[in-house]
Amino acid sequence: MVGVDIFGIGLSGLNAAQNALSVSSNNIANVNTPGYTAQYITQAGRIPQNAGFGFLGQGVDVTSVQRSYNQFLATQVQTAQTNSSYYTTQSQQLAQINNMIADTTQSPSVAIQDFFGAMQTLTQQPSSLPSRQNVLSMAQALATKITSANSQLVQMQQGANGQISTTVQSINALAQQIAGLNQQIGSSTGGNQNGPQPNTLLDQRDQAVLQLNQLVGASVTKQSDGSYSVYIGSGQSLVSGTIVNQLGTQADPSNPANVQVGFTNPNNTLTVLPDSLLSSGQLGGLLNFRDNALVQTQNQLGTLAINFSAAMNYQNQLGMDYNGQPGGAIFKDLSALAANPQYAAGQFAVVMSDPKSVAAASNLVPTGTAGGTGVTMSGVWSTLPGNYSAGLNATPPTFAPIAQHPSTGLTGMTITAAGNPVTMTATIAGANGGGPYKVTVDPSLPNSYKLQTTAVPPVDVGVGFQLSGAPVAGQTFSVGKQAAGTQSLGDGNNLRQLTAQQNQQLVNNQSYQTYYSSMVASVGNQTNTSNLQNTAAQKSLEQATTNNSNASGVNLDQEAASLIKYQQSYQACSKVIQIAQSTFSSILNMM
Repeated sequence: MVGVDIFGIGLSGLNAAQNALSVSSNNIANVNTPGYTAQYITQAGRIPQNAGFGFLGQGVDVTSVQRSYNQFLATQVQTAQTNSSYYTTQSQQLAQINNMIADTTQSPSVAIQDFFGAMQTLTQQPSSLPSRQNVLSMAQALATKITSANSQLVQMQQGANGQISTTVQSINALAQQIAGLNQQIGSSTGGNQNGPQPNTLLDQRDQAVLQLNQLVGASVTKQSDGSYSVYIGSGQSLVSGTIVNQLGTQADPSNPANVQVGFTNPNNTLTVLPDSLLSSGQLGGLLNFRDNALVQTQNQLGTLAINFSAAMNYQNQLGMDYNGQPGGAIFKDLSALAANPQYAAGQFAVVMSDPKSVAAASNLVPTGTAGGTGVTMSGVWSTLPGNYSAGLNATPPTFAPIAQHPSTGLTGMTITAAGNPVTMTATIAGANGGGPYKVTVDPSLPNSYKLQTTAVPPVDVGVGFQLSGAPVAGQTFSVGKQAAGTQSLGDGNNLRQLTAQQNQQLVNNQSYQTYYSSMVASVGNQTNTSNLQNTAAQKSLEQATTNNSNASGVNLDQEAASLIKYQQSYQACSKVIQIAQSTFSSILNMM
């Protein structure tokens, strides 16, 4: 019986060593398998036998094959993966806008400069038809730059929506995979968490959860039967056992170009989830980019187009064209889109085709002769009134009609100089007349003045003039309306007001180019911030992955040492069996 006992002990050790070699070999084979967790065996000595003088061991049994799995470290990796994916997506998307609007070859800011440069050239010879044509050519170039920039933004919007839909499909596929693995694991274990576990299936499920966290932030709860329940958002169930709540997309009723994300109902309708509940992972990055940085840039570019066209059209309509007729619109009227500026830039267009329609001359003219020292009124013009500029700077911008301008319906204007030192006041007769108004210095031209209300703070009335010298007390100057059909080809007073808009604060209390520069700076700052956050998130992911790998990954050096150890154990147990056989044979021969 001695040989039999030794033989059984040796055989149990042999089996244990063989199983350990199999597990270690499997670890080595899967060293590059994504999500694989190193495995190890647990073993326990068999119940000893009472031999009278004591208990003799009966060998060893392998009790289980376990994973080197650390739930805490695995959760850290999932969280870090979600954050890294979010900021990576943000950085990639923001870089598209940043590269586009900061490119001087595509920038509307350069085209604005060229347009006003053409205007400035025209002021030197307002009657020049080639110069007038160049103004319209530069206007068309500006329109092309703005619509081209908008087209690129629309393409980014379409790309983001396409990626959102694709990401939702990938989320559903991973959810189905997790549910399928829940079923396979349940079938393998019968729901018993204390029995043998299918480690490979467990690894595959955890890897699917990690991939899911790359797409959308997900939390996992392990149920008593070993299945995973997966939640997204603020606790909305995505997977419960073998049941998957499918996500879907639909066109946004308020903006059909965008898609909304939600849960698909049995009746094929969608319960829309607010973007705030999907604010992590790749999906969160895409939604945040589309609904914030992208739409902000579209709104800013659209607001620039709306205000630019409105102010230029308003001023041109105040003047007289080459044929002595009231000026018309240069650009398409975009005022109807003021509440939805993201759609405006795509419709920015030049509507003036005849260069003679550029209104270079003023619609006002000095009348009569000023008495006194020979100081005369050398020019008078209409300007943007203060309330019109204030309306443009509102959010959304508002537009006072030109019919409210003081020059509309004007029948006469009188400016009187009095006092010591000399001050001037003005009154306007006509449909929109009034007064007396204060007359204050306009530093844009020598001996220039403008009319302002007596309110605090004062508001520009919308009329300016220039004298040939300093006014003298007792002088009176009179102004009338320019008669239609009167050619004033040398009068560039209205053209000068058109050109002056380059430096006026007509959009968000900034000039056009300053406004565009601030838009570029805003996107640049967002991009830089996102890049920094992305770098930090990637470092966190690398650290979390390293920590998890050190605890749960395959260590080839350790596995090589285990192979030697288990090989030696196997050989030693084989020797025990050999000795047992020899001993048993010797006993038989003695009998």
